[in-house]
Amino acid sequence: MESRSDEAVRLVDYSSSDESSSDSGGNRNRSYCGPEQVDLGHVVGGWSGHISLVIGGRCKQQLQRLGATYLKALGSPETAQVIEEPHISLTRAFYLQEHQIPSFMAVLEEQLQAREITVGFGEPVILANEQRDRGFVAMQVTRGSEEVRRILEMVNIVMRRFGKGEFYQDARFHASVVRMDMGSLQRMREMLGSQEIISTRIDTVQCVFGNRRFCIALN
Repeated sequence: MESRSDEAVRLVDYSSSDESSSDSGGNRNRSYCGPEQVDLGHVVGGWSGHISLVIGGRCKQQLQRLGATYLKALGSPETAQVIEEPHISLTRAFYLQEHQIPSFMAVLEEQLQAREITVGFGEPVILANEQRDRGFVAMQVTRGSEEVRRILEMVNIVMRRFGKGEFYQDARFHASVVRMDMGSLQRMREMLGSQEIISTRIDTVQCVFGNRRFCIALN
């Protein structure tokens, strides 16, 4: 995604890499969507992966504007940034060997027997990554969480099959809108207030390996 302290929930953390690679597209439901700005990086002997639900369209723009509003209220410090690609995480970071990626994607596509869903974001919350060195402002999923959980259960089946850790059992689904240093956490917590629910339809699961992003349609 979870343990919680002072309303801080552990998250997947991202790193960057200059590593590049290529791949051909998938089949009817899967497409190769890279390269991407978000890059989980290459490690010796494998690639770091992350699976999430894609948020697009008007909802993405609303979340970006909300993030910009929080950032401005914080004084726009250099240690805080708006998250340009908000998403709903379905895994923590995990690693696969290069040769495992095609079979992993094939099994994931086969397992994801789900239609598009509608989710709503409402209550803001303060989060922290697993290393407890970076904070986030996120909008919690307040509508459609059971549908998200059903998709997560499908993803977990694939993770178990490949011997990878599952997502947090008590995951609170959300989309982060701002990342910041831990020193800004308390000030940001004092600024949070209620927000109207932002709803969107989600029809794509994305899986990122390094600078490659694969998309699977929910249909």
